[in-house]
Amino acid sequence: MRKHAVAAAGEPLPQGHTNADASPPQDHRVRVAEIKRERMRERLIEATMAAYLECEPGHHPVVDDVIRIAEVSRGSFYKHFEAIDEVFAEIGRRMAREMLQTYGRLTASLQDGAARMALGPLMALVRAAMEPRHGAFIARVDFIEFLASDEPRASLVAMSLHEGRLHGAVTFDSIQAAMDLVVGTTVEGARRIVRTRTLDGGYIRELAGMVLRGLGVSPLAADRAVSQAWQRLVDESATLSWWKPVSPA
Repeated sequence: MRKHAVAAAGEPLPQGHTNADASPPQDHRVRVAEIKRERMRERLIEATMAAYLECEPGHHPVVDDVIRIAEVSRGSFYKHFEAIDEVFAEIGRRMAREMLQTYGRLTASLQDGAARMALGPLMALVRAAMEPRHGAFIARVDFIEFLASDEPRASLVAMSLHEGRLHGAVTFDSIQAAMDLVVGTTVEGARRIVRTRTLDGGYIRELAGMVLRGLGVSPLAADRAVSQAWQRLVDESATLSWWKPVSPA
């Protein structure tokens, strides 16, 4: 009769066996399968980001682009995502969360409302130059419509605008018009940066200053706010995973 690995209560286990030996490896297999699924999803997301760099302006990657870069089959893609739009949405959510967290941390010590307002465009444009895949994504998606949704990224722009108006740093009547100004200018700036593949600090700062002046900030105050926000970004560069060891002009 075959001996069982698990002894009855009060009986010693046979030599060389433990209760752990009797546990089925099902949990381990489930964990391994989950890890493999997550790795494949990340591989497909990374491939989608890379595919944006190859796209012509105004176009999005398609599934064939993604599976070619990821070196997987079409079936593998559809095991993890129902459609390419699902990947776009996942990338957008991740970017939104990260942007919101970083913006909140970097503006915590900025007292000037205009400087806080300037930091968002500065951060997005510098990152577009330092991390081209990021810039290629925000330059080609319909950013304004995305921001008009309930995504957290909308909170970043709307929150800074409402706060700036409350403290008298910026002036506007229509929040929608103000958001279109900020987001539209940032997207167009990102498109230029992606197209030229250059980090022009002067261009980026001037664009941010124009946004502030469009929101009613005086030229002198706008220049001062942009300088403060820029310095804050440089001071915290070591904490930004995407920051490249270069010295912007």
